[in-house]
Amino acid sequence: MIESIVAPIVAGVAGFICAFIFSGPLYFGLSKFLNLPTQEEKKNLGIRIFLNFCVFVATAFSISLILQYMSLQNKAHGQSIAFILWFGFIFTSSSIDVIWKGKHLKLWIFESISSLITIQVLMFVLLLFYK
Repeated sequence: MIESIVAPIVAGVAGFICAFIFSGPLYFGLSKFLNLPTQEEKKNLGIRIFLNFCVFVATAFSISLILQYMSLQNKAHGQSIAFILWFGFIFTSSSIDVIWKGKHLKLWIFESISSLITIQVLMFVLLLFYK
């Protein structure tokens, strides 16, 4: 019972940290090398950070619910489920920004890779609690 509350929060924190690394230091380090567009300064940064954290916790809770309904054979099986979730939902839905909205292709690829790694981190932390 406790893991159904604690595990998603801990996983959400880990995912948030992972995404911060990708969107902050790593992005700025690679932006000139990959010729990525520069990020604009955002207003209400504190609120945006809090909402972003809430998104990661909600994602972790969703994955946690999926895990509770599945009988995983091992941790690799869980990581493959995370990949399928990423590929089937995140990767495909974010491609719309490139196809229809003219998003920079290299930026989309960078964000896709970072979201794949982040969802793998979420699943890894959840599996520490469930398996």
